[in-house]
Amino acid sequence: MQIGHGLPLVLRALDDVVAAHRAVAAAGHVAWRSPAADRFRTALEEADAEVRAAQVAVERAVQPVAAADADAETVLVGR
Repeated sequence: MQIGHGLPLVLRALDDVVAAHRAVAAAGHVAWRSPAADRFRTALEEADAEVRAAQVAVERAVQPVAAADADAETVLVGR
């Protein structure tokens, strides 16, 4: 990653996390009932919790990365 170009990558990661959340939610819409389906749903709930944690982490990275990009731009322009 080039210095000063991190924000687009973080925003792309945020898009990926949102897409993963949608995919997990869609996977949970199964009509079948069985012990295996219950285990499947439990696994999806755990996956969704992990995806949500990743989303929070990426969202927290947006502002610092944007600030670092701006600082890098200032340094590069100031040369």
